[in-house]
Amino acid sequence: MWIDVKRQRIGSLLFRSPVRRLGGHLTWGILAGALLLLIFAKLAEDVLYQELETFDAAAGAVIRNFASDGLTRVMIFITELGSAYVEFALLVTIGGFLWVRLKHAWDTLLLVVSLLGGWVLNMVLKTIFQRSRPDIEHLVEAGGYSFPSGHAMVSAAFYGMIGYIVWVNLYHRGLPAWPAVLLTPLLILAIGVSRVYLGVHFASDVLAGFAAGGVWLIACIIGLRQVRKRIQ
Repeated sequence: MWIDVKRQRIGSLLFRSPVRRLGGHLTWGILAGALLLLIFAKLAEDVLYQELETFDAAAGAVIRNFASDGLTRVMIFITELGSAYVEFALLVTIGGFLWVRLKHAWDTLLLVVSLLGGWVLNMVLKTIFQRSRPDIEHLVEAGGYSFPSGHAMVSAAFYGMIGYIVWVNLYHRGLPAWPAVLLTPLLILAIGVSRVYLGVHFASDVLAGFAAGGVWLIACIIGLRQVRKRIQ
């Protein structure tokens, strides 16, 4: 009996000790990142073997079925929120506020990393897959390759990081933080949908962009959390 109890305790320690060392949030972050990597890998495989034509055609038709002049103007505005110059302007504004006013240098650094790293990774992935853009009318100008969507990927990483930083700061000040949790994913989703609506991306490009951007976002958040733990 004593030996069985001892074995159970040893087994429990072996199972739980990695989780304790990593921390609950870190463990869940790694698991979520692994899931997103699997999703991206599956989409990438299907793109290479050209197995997404039916899905992309159906998804694109559903989204563009709501087309109107007014909605097109809204979608152009939304897609501009994922453009490089808007994101850079936000980086300077928000990063400057975090650094100068709040003295949060590490928040600023990880915000820079989320944006610049997302851009670089997206360019690398586009070069690897070299998927052409949809052969339909483009309602906005778009150059380069299609997979994964740069707007979706970088927006997921950058706006996701902004949302996380806003949430953390509001939460620690005892202020309502739920708007950041609600509005951030809605904005990222809207930017991705706008790319399909405007005819410059396939739906699978956007999904892959969300997955890859989500992985990069998780990595940035984990990095920021680990730094905060060390400096506290």
